[in-house]
Amino acid sequence: MTSQQQGSSLFDDPSALLHAIADATDDVIFAKDLQGCYQFANPAMLAAMGRPAEEVIGRTDLEIQPDENLARRLMANDRAVIASGGVLEREEAIRTPGGEERFWLARKMPLRDPDGRIVGVLGISRDVTRRKQADAEREADRLKLRMGIQAAGLVMAEIDYRHDRNHISAELARLIELGDQDMVVPRQAIFDRVHPDDRQRYVEAIAATTDPAGSGLLAIDVRALLPSGIVRWLHIRLQVTFSEVDGQLRPDRGFCAARDVTAERQAESRLRAAQRMTESVIEGAGALVYAKDLAGRYILFNHAWRTQTALTPEQALGATDDQLFGPEAARQLRANDRQVAESGEPLQVQERVVMNGRTIVYRSSKFPLYDDSGRIHAVCGVSTDVTDVVEADRRKDEFLATLAHELRNPLAPIRNGLEILRLSQLAPKAERTREIMERQFRHLVRLVDDLLDVSRISRGKLELRLQPTTLQQCIAEALEASQGAVEAAGHSLAVDLAPQPLRLHGDPTRLAQVVGNLVNNATRYTPPGGHLRVSARAEGGQAVLQVSDDGSGIAAETLPRVFDLFAQGTAAPHQAQAGLGIGLWLVRKLVDRHHGTIEACSDGPGRGSTFTVRLPLADG
Repeated sequence: MTSQQQGSSLFDDPSALLHAIADATDDVIFAKDLQGCYQFANPAMLAAMGRPAEEVIGRTDLEIQPDENLARRLMANDRAVIASGGVLEREEAIRTPGGEERFWLARKMPLRDPDGRIVGVLGISRDVTRRKQADAEREADRLKLRMGIQAAGLVMAEIDYRHDRNHISAELARLIELGDQDMVVPRQAIFDRVHPDDRQRYVEAIAATTDPAGSGLLAIDVRALLPSGIVRWLHIRLQVTFSEVDGQLRPDRGFCAARDVTAERQAESRLRAAQRMTESVIEGAGALVYAKDLAGRYILFNHAWRTQTALTPEQALGATDDQLFGPEAARQLRANDRQVAESGEPLQVQERVVMNGRTIVYRSSKFPLYDDSGRIHAVCGVSTDVTDVVEADRRKDEFLATLAHELRNPLAPIRNGLEILRLSQLAPKAERTREIMERQFRHLVRLVDDLLDVSRISRGKLELRLQPTTLQQCIAEALEASQGAVEAAGHSLAVDLAPQPLRLHGDPTRLAQVVGNLVNNATRYTPPGGHLRVSARAEGGQAVLQVSDDGSGIAAETLPRVFDLFAQGTAAPHQAQAGLGIGLWLVRKLVDRHHGTIEACSDGPGRGSTFTVRLPLADG
């Protein structure tokens, strides 16, 4: 609505001046009568409502406002002004015709006639949407800053250098035991909390920070010695601003954030101590300790490794196995490293290298090293020189092989002599002697055969003649050979075999040897008149063989070692000795070669034993 000028000069007619001002302002100006009908609306008002003057003048808010609740609220405000005769100021959220929400700060006051009677309401509203949005953004920023400060564990202070005062937050006051609320304290109060051993360093850092020639930025860790006797490490960050006073730049204000880093410093101290200990252990270890990156370059090596390779740290860093040991040994070393890097699993392996013309055998334990992102970035190794042990094993194997062969040479004539005696007519006493000699001869033959097998397996020369067979056939062959020993011991033997053939792909002779050794072991460790049981069944794609007895049993501490070479159980009362400890070792090795497993169970001494062998069933 455009106000009309009355009179020839704007300054001659005050009402014309007021209309001109109302037309020019961005503020909404309106007037209503006592019934709430609009009597005046300036252009800003009409624009805000999105209506022409003829649709506004003479009508109430209920007639022109699309929001009925808003209209009733506006008219209630008008009635409150008329009833009180006072001024009402209120913020209102009003949607524009386009649906946008705008915020208005409205000031309403009564209109009076020359006699002072209230005849209507005058309103002036200002669009404060931008201010509201700015206030909301500032509040959001303040909340974000506060949340960030709290999340970071920061406590704040503002320093007034001109008046030598610190404005500190309640959190900082509590941290340094000054109080429980925001406060203003002299700068000396903060300095007094600094640990005496750190004060000189602190003063020098503050002096450099408040020097106008510098950046005005400080980051420092100092200890606070508190009245309670507690010592806390504080990380302090300070930014100083400068202003000109009497023609010179001087420190004006300082904005300080501090954080309690006591736990971090203690953890770092423990970590450094652990690192020093680890480095000392690695450096002083007698074994070779080293690490190589994925390109095969040495990145870590201890004193023992440098002594063995005769390299200085500078020479060793970045060296490769090709340079140190030659291409042939390097190929095997790299293959082992690759296996660890690709699988992520530790590896135990023997490795051979040649140094100064001497072949050295290492027992190496290799494992992956991971970076912060969880990726393997290197392979670490710990290698022990076992050359002497390997050589001793080789000599032992050669000795066993020689011993077995030397013992076997006289067995043939002894066998022949016993056979001649068997065919001769001997007196009863002589015949009993011959039978004892024959039993001991058979036992000696088994021992020699076992020694030969130990030698063959140790040297990797035992060959299996694989062919189709059944577990029942192997058991029958073994029991036929063991029957005499079982009967001589006075044992009863129960056999429980599955009715269907348990088909295997293996060496029948060696599998019969497995069964025979288990039965002989049960016979030896069961007192006369004992009970033995051999069973075979199919279970989960495997043939399961069990040999059990009610003999002397196995102590719990002996069970883990029962399959070790030369491991011996305690001799039963009826035995002269416990045996050489070869038979069960051979059983395990032969079962392993057939891709099977074996386990021993016993409830303890005097409670008998059960040996369970599992072998994969052949297809078809």
